[in-house]
Amino acid sequence: MENVKIEDLVINGSGSVGGGTFNKVVINGSGTIVNDIECEVLKCNGTGKITGNVHAKSTIINGSSTLTGNLFSESVEIHGHASVKGNMHFQQLEVKGASTVGKSIKGEQLALEGSIDIAEDCECESFQAEGAFQIQGLLNADTINVTLHGKSYAKEIGGETITVKKRNSRSVIDKFIKTFNKTLKSEVIEGDHIHLEYTKAKVVRGNFVTLGPGCEIELVEYKQEFTADKDAFIKEKKKID
Repeated sequence: MENVKIEDLVINGSGSVGGGTFNKVVINGSGTIVNDIECEVLKCNGTGKITGNVHAKSTIINGSSTLTGNLFSESVEIHGHASVKGNMHFQQLEVKGASTVGKSIKGEQLALEGSIDIAEDCECESFQAEGAFQIQGLLNADTINVTLHGKSYAKEIGGETITVKKRNSRSVIDKFIKTFNKTLKSEVIEGDHIHLEYTKAKVVRGNFVTLGPGCEIELVEYKQEFTADKDAFIKEKKKID
């Protein structure tokens, strides 16, 4: 059987092309791809728009990209700005720029060093954030490590190990974040081992709960152990079975 060679799609300058199946898709200028695409590598170095779904093994955004559909990619690197109107599915996601997602994201490892806005839920095995995030639904991960840069929010947070700390030093990622007021707000935070700093929440529930400085919690429910910094405010605490 004869092997069929899959061509590359490269847009240099300005242009609009149809979707399809490709080896590499590279946008170096201002390009629009109409309809779904499937490829090994998607790389946007300029301004790109894809009016459909994307299936790729590797996605690299160095410029500015807008996807009107869903993004399915094993590896995603965002160094510029990416807007995904649908869902995002990945194995590894690295955000060093800014990203907005119109629905939910789901994957294995998420590393954030910029900013991300998610309209619905965020579900992954590992959530490592040294930037700012806005999650209007549930943030759910086995391990959640947050170093606060700017204001962050998640309606609900759930995980096995949840750590939220504040770093006082300024870093280059602050240019992606509108404010330097470093706090996390959430309605409910629930996990096994919880350590929080500069966090405001209505309910914190866990087996082992530690509240550091800057925390404002309305209700703490713990099973095994609870400790709090002298500068933490707790309206009510309960030990539960």
